[in-house]
Amino acid sequence: MSLRLSPDPTANSSRVPFFTLATGAASLALGLLVLIGWHAHNLTWVQVNPTLAPMQYNSAVCFVLLGIAIMALRWNGAQWVAPVLGSLVAAVGGMTLAQDLFHADLGLDQLFFHSYLTTGTPHPGRMSPVSASCYLFIGLALVVLGRDIASRWRLLAAGSLASLTVSITLVALMGYAFGLHAAYAWGQLTDVAIQAAGGLTLAGAGLFLFAWKSGLEPGERTPRWLPVPLVLGVLTASVVFYCALNAEQNQDISQTVKAGAESVKNQITLRIDARTRSVVRMAQRWNTAGGTPRAAWENDAANYVHDFPDLQALEWIDPTHHVRWIVPLAGNEAKLGLDLTLEPHRKAAVAQAEQEQQPVMTPIVQLFRGGAGFVIYVPLRVKGQPGGFVAAIIKAQTGLDRYLSSSVAAGEALEFSDGGKVFYTRDAGEPPLNMDWIAQDKVEMHGATWTFRIWPTPALASHLYSPLPQVILFAGALGALLLGATCFFAQRSSRSASETARKNAALEAALEKVRTLEGLLPICSCCKRVRDDTGYWNQIDTYLGQHTNASLSHGYCPECAAKTFKEFGFEVPESIATALEAGNFER
Repeated sequence: MSLRLSPDPTANSSRVPFFTLATGAASLALGLLVLIGWHAHNLTWVQVNPTLAPMQYNSAVCFVLLGIAIMALRWNGAQWVAPVLGSLVAAVGGMTLAQDLFHADLGLDQLFFHSYLTTGTPHPGRMSPVSASCYLFIGLALVVLGRDIASRWRLLAAGSLASLTVSITLVALMGYAFGLHAAYAWGQLTDVAIQAAGGLTLAGAGLFLFAWKSGLEPGERTPRWLPVPLVLGVLTASVVFYCALNAEQNQDISQTVKAGAESVKNQITLRIDARTRSVVRMAQRWNTAGGTPRAAWENDAANYVHDFPDLQALEWIDPTHHVRWIVPLAGNEAKLGLDLTLEPHRKAAVAQAEQEQQPVMTPIVQLFRGGAGFVIYVPLRVKGQPGGFVAAIIKAQTGLDRYLSSSVAAGEALEFSDGGKVFYTRDAGEPPLNMDWIAQDKVEMHGATWTFRIWPTPALASHLYSPLPQVILFAGALGALLLGATCFFAQRSSRSASETARKNAALEAALEKVRTLEGLLPICSCCKRVRDDTGYWNQIDTYLGQHTNASLSHGYCPECAAKTFKEFGFEVPESIATALEAGNFER
């Protein structure tokens, strides 16, 4: 069904509101101002503030094209400009989105100008996906509006596309106002410039108003398709705002987890380095004295084991890689005389320590007394000759429990692995499905490398996670449906009221005509014709038919019927004679 509008777009040019023309001029001015700013190195025009992303050169070119296209909608005979320029703008927006979506470079970003500002811009010269989406929508709206605007479906499409543009850019402006970075920066892509968001909001509003005015039927104040873009606009704003809040929340949780991972990494490195330095001091005393008597060495080792409960044992290993002394001896008697070369990881560690003359730590190994742990080997030198090794044995569970107290990454679960095998966990239930909440890092110490994962426990996640994004999404969706329904029923009620008023007016006019029969009617005494207001004499049956809803039929009264029968020489019927005797007619 078509609207009752002229099929010629130029016929509606006078109905285009001044605001639409003003938004076109503003878009053109903004684009030209930013282009001049790029060439003149005027950062205020391009960037507004040094901390904000600049408006890209391609975006400024699109604004120039948009401004000309919007103003062309009002120029009689120049409406063909709008779809041509609109298609160019839509093509630029679509190609930019394709680059981000498929991680490609089509050479479009710096085709017209080599960008020298990269704030908030991972790809120099590339406009934000927010801007690109809006250029795609508003360009398609111009293509639609520049053709047959008499079609309701075209106006519905244009109004909906303009509504989407306004919704997206308004959320971006709200992001700038309230410091919600994810509202104007989608993912790790380019931030939308604040002046671009404002300009696109005005341009979208101007085109929406143009479609509004062009879609009005006689006697109506709102187009019948208005509920659809209202629902789409509010729903889109709710979804974009939900995504922004959710992304911001995920980023906050991710930052918390990463900070915990850094704390864990630093704490483990600090503690193991401290244990290594303690063993190195024992080795230095050995080297300086040319060897340490067994009693003195065991006394020194016993003090270390007492002061550092994470140390399971300290050993002296001779140059032939056999264990000779061990503290504490209780429970470790079976290790005396053990050849370390029988175990590959220990053999490789002592060989590396001897070659580099530096402390070396084994990967996670199975300890002789049970459980997983690691060994730190510090080489000894006596008068330049190998003197064996001092070895510190640390059980992984005991050591890491002490290194990672409750204050380190509080409320976060930990999982350590070496060579793909998990050897230590803390509060590690099922990891969250959201991968942004899981941080993974490595700890590299003296030749050994551990990999660990960290994520918030359910208790911490419930504390950090807010249901606000879901509430906003639900409320926005419900509000969009209610707004659309309210608009629809209000329009229907308005049309019904208008139709009722029209019928009442017609009825009132008819009644007014009927009322004219209540006055004095000039009627001929002889022929019974009636004179109307124009002085014309009408047959009374004709006059009554024109001024009332009555339909007249013709016949004979009893007296006239009797006369007629007598004139033609017929006998008067008994029924007519009876009626004459009754006298039920005026004489």
